[in-house]
Amino acid sequence: MVRELARAMAKALSAAGVTTMFGVPGGGPNLEMIGAAQELGIDFVLAHGETAACVMASTHGRLTGGVGIAIVTRGPGLTSAINGLAQATLDRSPLVLISDTVPAAQSDRTAHQRLDQVATAAPVTKWSGVLGHHDPAATVAAAIELAKAAPQGAVHLAFDPTQAGDMPPAPPRADASEASELRRARDLISAARRPVIIIGLDAMPAARTIRAAVADAGVPVLVTYEAKGIIPESSTNYGGFFTGVKAEMPLLAAADLVIGIGLDSVEPMPGPWPHTAEVVLLHSHPVETAYFGSPTRLVGDYEHLLAEVFPLPDHTWPDGYARPDLAGVLDGLPSSSGLRPQDLVSITREHFQAALVTVDAGAHMLVAMPLWQVEDPGSVLISNGLATMGFSLPAAIGAATAFPKRKVICFVGDGGLGMSLAELEVLNRRQLDVTVIVFNDASLSLIKLKQGEQQGGEAAVGYSPISFAGIATAIGIESASARDAAELHDALTRSAGKPFLIDASIDAADYVAIMGLARG
Repeated sequence: MVRELARAMAKALSAAGVTTMFGVPGGGPNLEMIGAAQELGIDFVLAHGETAACVMASTHGRLTGGVGIAIVTRGPGLTSAINGLAQATLDRSPLVLISDTVPAAQSDRTAHQRLDQVATAAPVTKWSGVLGHHDPAATVAAAIELAKAAPQGAVHLAFDPTQAGDMPPAPPRADASEASELRRARDLISAARRPVIIIGLDAMPAARTIRAAVADAGVPVLVTYEAKGIIPESSTNYGGFFTGVKAEMPLLAAADLVIGIGLDSVEPMPGPWPHTAEVVLLHSHPVETAYFGSPTRLVGDYEHLLAEVFPLPDHTWPDGYARPDLAGVLDGLPSSSGLRPQDLVSITREHFQAALVTVDAGAHMLVAMPLWQVEDPGSVLISNGLATMGFSLPAAIGAATAFPKRKVICFVGDGGLGMSLAELEVLNRRQLDVTVIVFNDASLSLIKLKQGEQQGGEAAVGYSPISFAGIATAIGIESASARDAAELHDALTRSAGKPFLIDASIDAADYVAIMGLARG
C-alpha cells in the first residue's frame, strides 16, 4: 500500500510540473516517496533541517512560478518544519509539505512519535489533511492548486495509505467589488491631486501588468520589502520603501490619496495608521484591511481593476518630489577604519550587480534593502511577513537550485547563520554559485538596538566570537575573512562561480544612526 500511494503521489507531482523536492527523510514511507519521485526524474535535495527544507522549497516554487514540495518524517520531522510552514504562509510563498504519519490502522498500538499531525500543522497552513488511498492524484492536485491560489501559502498532507484521505478545498472565489465601491474609488482618484501608490507582495504574480500600469503615472510609487523591484528603482517616480515607520512618513503626509496595489497588512510594522489621506486598496482576494483605517476596497483581477481606475488624472506633485534618500544618507555617515555594514553591501554590489540576493532578518537588512538597487521583481528575497531569522541561507539554496546559472548573494547576520549553519554543507555538496556574506559582530544587533535598561544586558544579546570562515573551510567551502575594504574586494573577486563564504567583521557603531533613520 505504501509503495502504491507513493507512486501515485509522485505521478501527480510530475504531472503538475514539479522537478525538485527538498526534505529530510525519516524512514520507510519517506524513502518510498523519494524513490518514486526519482523514478520520474524529480530531483531530491537533502537538507539538514526540516524548516530549512521548507524555506528552500517555497523559495524554489515562488521563483519558478510553480509550487515548492518538501518531504519530512513524522513526529519530530513535522514539528521541526513548523517554522518553515509559517514562513511560507505569512510570506505568501507556495508550499506543499508531505509528512509521514503514524498510520491510523496502527495508532491504537503505536504511541512512539504519535501526534495529531493534521491539527499540529493547521494553524500555520492554509489547510492540513490526509493524503490517503482514495484518488490521491486528485488530492495532490488540489493541494497544489490551493497552495498557489492567492494568498499563496503552505498546505500540509499527512501520508497515510490506511485511510481514504481528505480532499483540500477549492480556493475561494473572490466576489466582484460592489458597484458603489468602484464608484467611490473612481471619485476619490478623480479628485486626488497628490496621490501616492504603494505596491505590496500580493502584486508579485501580476508584476508585469502592474509595472506597466504605474510606469507612466508620474506620481510617487512606494513598495514593500517583498515587492521590491516591481517598479525599477532607477525610475524617477520610485518613492522608496513602505514599511509603516519613519522613512516614508513625509511623503505620505503630503499625499491626499493612497492607492494600495496588492498591499497586505502582514508586511508593515505594527501600529496605528497615522495618515489622514483616503485609502483605496486593489487586491486579488479579500484581505484584512483594519490596519489601513476604513479604506475603499476593490477585489478582482489586477488587469481589470487597473483598467477601471487608471490612468490617473493630472497631479500637482512637484518635479523631484521628496523621496527618502536612505542610500545617500547611509553613505554620508562618518567613515570608519573598519567595515561599516553599508560598505559591505555597496562593495558587494560593485562586483555582482546582477545577482539574486537573499536577506536575513536582522539589523543588516536596514542597509541591504535600500542599498541594493534593483530593476526587476524577484531579485531580492526577504522574509517580511514572518520576518524569521535563519531564512537567508536556505532561501539562497532554493534560489540557486531554481536558477543554477545565476549568481546568488546571501546576506546574513551571525545570529541568522547560526540558526542554519549546517545548510552550508548543501552548498558544497550541490556546488551552488552562492556567496554567503556574514555580517559578523558577535551580537543580535537589531535586538540590542531595541534593548533598554534592565533588559538583560549583554547576556541577552551577545555571542562569543565565531570564525565562520573556519567552519566553512571545515565543511569544504572556500572562505575568507574580511576586516577592511581591500580584503572584501579580494574575497569577492575569488568568490565568483562557486560556493564561497566571506566572514566580514563589521563595525556596528552605525547601526544606531541607521535605526534612527529607518524606523525612528
